[in-house]
Amino acid sequence: MAGIGFELKKIYREESIVGNIAGAAYSILVTVGPTIIVMLALLTIYLLLGYGKVPYGERELLSSTILYIFIGAVVLTAPINAVFSRYLADRIFAEEFQSILPSYYTGLAIVCTLATLVSAPVCYRLIVVGGVEPVFVLFAYIFWMSEMILYFSMTYLYATKDYRFISTSFIVGMIVALAISFGLYEFAGQLVSNSIITGFAIGTLLIAVLNGTYIRYYFRNHNKNYTQCLTYFGKYKLVFGANLLYFLGLYIHNFIYWMSKDRLVVAKTFVTMQSYDMATCLALITNLSILIIFTVLAETKFHDKFQKFVAAINGATLATIEKEKSGLFRLLMKQITQVFAIQTVITATIYLAFEIFLPSLGIAGMIMEIYPALAVAFLAIFLMYCNIVYFYYFDDNVGAFWSSLIFFLCTAAGTWVAKDYAVAYYGMGALFGGVVGWTFTYFRIRYMEKHFEAHVFCSQIITTKRTGVKAESIVYQKENKK
Repeated sequence: MAGIGFELKKIYREESIVGNIAGAAYSILVTVGPTIIVMLALLTIYLLLGYGKVPYGERELLSSTILYIFIGAVVLTAPINAVFSRYLADRIFAEEFQSILPSYYTGLAIVCTLATLVSAPVCYRLIVVGGVEPVFVLFAYIFWMSEMILYFSMTYLYATKDYRFISTSFIVGMIVALAISFGLYEFAGQLVSNSIITGFAIGTLLIAVLNGTYIRYYFRNHNKNYTQCLTYFGKYKLVFGANLLYFLGLYIHNFIYWMSKDRLVVAKTFVTMQSYDMATCLALITNLSILIIFTVLAETKFHDKFQKFVAAINGATLATIEKEKSGLFRLLMKQITQVFAIQTVITATIYLAFEIFLPSLGIAGMIMEIYPALAVAFLAIFLMYCNIVYFYYFDDNVGAFWSSLIFFLCTAAGTWVAKDYAVAYYGMGALFGGVVGWTFTYFRIRYMEKHFEAHVFCSQIITTKRTGVKAESIVYQKENKK
């Protein structure tokens, strides 16, 4: 998200109520704006088409399809995006902009191939075994491919720093999705499920095309270097693994409950556990604001402090380096505390609101029994991710990988145990994994603080290696006066 910090600092420089509101709005726009737009669009079309009155089987087929598309796209593209974002950052730093568009094409080829390989057997089973209409499966496939392309493209879109275009493209796409869904249902007599999946498939495809066209226009000067980016999968294999394990850990508790005795099988293909999945969704929404808070703090304060430290180790005295290091870690620990304190208040407020109002909307029973533990679990999980981002600042890919691995294993093990207890304890596996993962990241940061000099000066290259004529050994020579 290069460039966000500059805009936020410019906005917050006003130090007024209007400036703070504008800064908060901008932060929401660039962090969770697209997600909120899509969620609002889905809720709107559900209300317009009377989703609650749709036959049970049709409703579950649609919700399961959308659930699998969103989760699958996140899990599969996240590790790929992590590697390509490193390549993109290096090319921008080296001002080799002509290599960016070829890497985008290569990434698209990887993502589309992976998406097709994963979805082909699912589509076949839905039609042949599940008896689902081929038209529904076709548009579900288009929706799936568009989401995969869109998620991958976001890395390149953020590099353009045109956040207004990103939000506008999502708004336009979702308006088209709503119009097509409503039109097919009202005027073409289509089923609600077919109308919604068709509308959102076309709307998401439109967003993907608009974004891809913009990326091609922005990085229009390009070479033929399509394979250089592939070397980064070997160079940053720990980053790839860390992101894969983190996002698998984010949903592994859902996957385990999908294998439980209370699971629901839809069209003999999709397996879900409605109550647990809904509670997970509520818990995620409860803590979504943490991404906004972290972005504001990291981009407006920590980034500048880190830049000063980097400048110090490239030419300042030892005393200055130690001073900058001490200030850097003081700020880091302060921000960890701030994010925790602010988000705890927000989480508690949203939790109480959900407990009071959701039962009147029909969301009660097992969902609200599972929700409390998951609400706290996602607080810990997102806090852990914030710490992992700090590891990337310090080029501590080993710490990021081990954090994600521990989180994944503890969540899986905890969920496997918790599933045999009462419903209220179902979310304890995710909570256990989140707390253990966050604890590891916290002490890893403390470890980095104590051994930071060895990490910076002994395990990586600080300055660029150069070849050429050796400089003279005489640095200063007093001129003889005649």
